Amino acid sequence: MWQWMVPGCWNMRPRSRVEASMSLSSTRPPAMSWQSGCLIHPGLMRMRPWCCSSTGWHKDECSSVLVKDEGSFHLKDTAKALLRSLGSRAGPALGWRDTWAFVGRKGGPVFGEKHSKSPAFSSWGDPVLLKTYVPLSSAKEAECPWADTELNRRRRHFCSKVEGYGSVCSCKDPTPIEFSPDPLPDNKVLNVPVAVIAGNRPNHLYRMLRSLLSAQGVSPQMITVFIHGYYEEPMDVVALLGLRGIQHTPVSIKNARISQHYKASLTATFNLFPEAKFAVVLEEDLDIAVDFFSFLSQSIHLLEEDDSLYCISAWNDQGYEHTAEDPALLYRVETMPGLGWVLRKSLYKEELEPKWPTPEKRWDWDMWMRMPEQRRGRECIIPDVSRSYHFGIFGLNMNRYFHETYFKKHKFNTVPGVQLRNVDSLKKEAYEVEIHRLLSEAEVLDHSRNPCEDSFLPDTEGHTYVAFIQMEKDDDITTWIQLAKCLHIWDVDVRGNHKGLWRLFRKKNHFLVVGVPASPYSVKKPPSVTPIFLEPPPKEEGAPEPI
Repeated sequence: MWQWMVPGCWNMRPRSRVEASMSLSSTRPPAMSWQSGCLIHPGLMRMRPWCCSSTGWHKDECSSVLVKDEGSFHLKDTAKALLRSLGSRAGPALGWRDTWAFVGRKGGPVFGEKHSKSPAFSSWGDPVLLKTYVPLSSAKEAECPWADTELNRRRRHFCSKVEGYGSVCSCKDPTPIEFSPDPLPDNKVLNVPVAVIAGNRPNHLYRMLRSLLSAQGVSPQMITVFIHGYYEEPMDVVALLGLRGIQHTPVSIKNARISQHYKASLTATFNLFPEAKFAVVLEEDLDIAVDFFSFLSQSIHLLEEDDSLYCISAWNDQGYEHTAEDPALLYRVETMPGLGWVLRKSLYKEELEPKWPTPEKRWDWDMWMRMPEQRRGRECIIPDVSRSYHFGIFGLNMNRYFHETYFKKHKFNTVPGVQLRNVDSLKKEAYEVEIHRLLSEAEVLDHSRNPCEDSFLPDTEGHTYVAFIQMEKDDDITTWIQLAKCLHIWDVDVRGNHKGLWRLFRKKNHFLVVGVPASPYSVKKPPSVTPIFLEPPPKEEGAPEPI
């Protein structure tokens, strides 16, 4: 006789090969507020967390759902519709602090449901206890009749252990797990190793790897997934897709732990590929553009030929849907964006690896790499329209609000085969010529207007405009931060600038911003123009000082 115990959820005790009993209890705990549930494989009795999505949920799979403390506040319309489709009567109409338990089958009957309504706002419904029986099918009946191929053996092994990945385990129409993107002519990054930095977010990793393997010019044999810890499911995802996976023993805690994982992964990458001159670094919560490798293939020679460059990144910190426009355009910036980037082996082995932060230093690895001591005046190449998209909502330095504010509305290139324009003009001396040309041709905007208002730029398209803002020295960022806030772009710190100049788009016009007098491009300011100064809003009384 078998028994499963899921804390706070339910316990199940199969009574025979074809029938199982289940009991659920919905109560009021001392300080919790969530909904809980599990999906049950009809034959193998596997369990996985329940979520409000029907995409990874197969016909005949059972669901048990209950409430602890309060379940109505975050119950979205999508979840209500799904519960309604399962036959639940009380779930879609759940009230504040109601208690409720439900067991049902997708495409089948409701096995049981109990509900107790809260009598008052400050009270909970009475505890409910639901007992029911769930019929089981045999393990043989639950298996899919897939052909005996190497691909399907990987799929069968994966599906015998894991669920919750869309139609990967669908018997009738399984999602492909082999990808055949078009080859990339004259691929300059064909033999560049790709390090995917991962932890224990297997669903994120699955989404990321699918987009990576769909990119034109990808070389699966050059991909290594480095998993931070000995987690089974991320390795199952890697094996499903036929890739190489390496697990690292975690070292230290929090930021330092992630930093040590990056160091171990970069070191291992260059050990695995000792002839490599470069490495591509990706993370498990990134979507990869279809032309990601094309973008790198067309630009990677810059890292070889221009020692004033620090990296090439697929991410534009200021590239939002309303501020990025041209997928063929590249910039030089003084910050290291990360989120899909390339570095030289020589930079890592000779400079970064020997002085990488030690485990006791709880530093963010990327902030450390942006420090002047590491960057040493070098710049990174970025596209106007990003070739990566950060979809991860939760992490050590990420939450839903931060993602919604700064990441969700980033523009992401979906056009294949983009030919980058004037790539060699990104070399140090040539870029200065290009910037001076742009500033000479740019129309100076009316500085008596408010730069935060839409009318600051004319209703034109395809023009180049310039505005001059007050910036007494390099670290005088007051006006820029206020301008960034009103433009709804990255305003946490200064990013995406080149010698006190920012480039972005507004109303499909190229918009240049020059900090005066700190930027050497201040010489382009007409004498009659007074630089714009934006004062930060007054500090609220009693507000804490910024850290």
